[in-house]
Amino acid sequence: MKLADFIKTIAIPLISVATAVMVGLLNHQVSENDLELRKRDQELQQRLGEIDLLVKQAKEEREERESNQDFNLKIYDIVTKSLDENNARKQETAKAFVVVMVEEPLRSSLLNVLKQGGEPTVKRNISKILEAEEKFQTNVATVPDQKRVEAATYNWGEWDFDIFWCSSSGAKARAQAETIGEQLAAEGAKGRIRIRELPESINAKSGYQIDGYAIRRNSNEIEAATALQSLAENALEKSGSKSTFTQSLTRQSTPWYISAFLCPSS
Repeated sequence: MKLADFIKTIAIPLISVATAVMVGLLNHQVSENDLELRKRDQELQQRLGEIDLLVKQAKEEREERESNQDFNLKIYDIVTKSLDENNARKQETAKAFVVVMVEEPLRSSLLNVLKQGGEPTVKRNISKILEAEEKFQTNVATVPDQKRVEAATYNWGEWDFDIFWCSSSGAKARAQAETIGEQLAAEGAKGRIRIRELPESINAKSGYQIDGYAIRRNSNEIEAATALQSLAENALEKSGSKSTFTQSLTRQSTPWYISAFLCPSS
């Protein structure tokens, strides 16, 4: 074979193939490198986003703390000025602010300051508030007697129930709460059943503020809460007090526990 033919028929095609392979390999390597770079860039952007979110959350939390501190200082000033002026009306206003808007432990501290230094009527009012709240916090309650036995409308099992009645609603609400508790006992509920007073000062706080008839439950307790609602509404209707309960989610995780609130307009 002549050299010219060799170059034309063999060498050039081989060189072309080799070149194509090398280009392919280089392109593949570049593609892999480019993919790796994009992946690293995405991971970096994600991490930067997470850091940015943490920084924003920290800033918001700091601003909230500062806002709460400023608010608490203003309430403190209202309390101290009302005491300095020996003004019963302003002290009552300060008490109302503290009861509704201030969180613990500052809330109790300011109420005790008003109790110690306030005018006689203010002292008496705050003493009643603190006494009622102490009973509430120590779970003072009455337990319904099983006066009768009735067929269960639901498998109550070991569910625990607190039936609250609002002090602001008076004897009517208490009687209704007792009716519901007695019906649960009559149907053989084996868990804890308590009839408890809900002080007006507690109900004024964020997280309560109950008006009317309500049931609080966790998200996975719809069936038991609905059964309690049906029992309560039927029991009250039989006693001559037709009422409708609404359900809402509690902010706390309270497995196997449901609470009902009776706060009708007095």
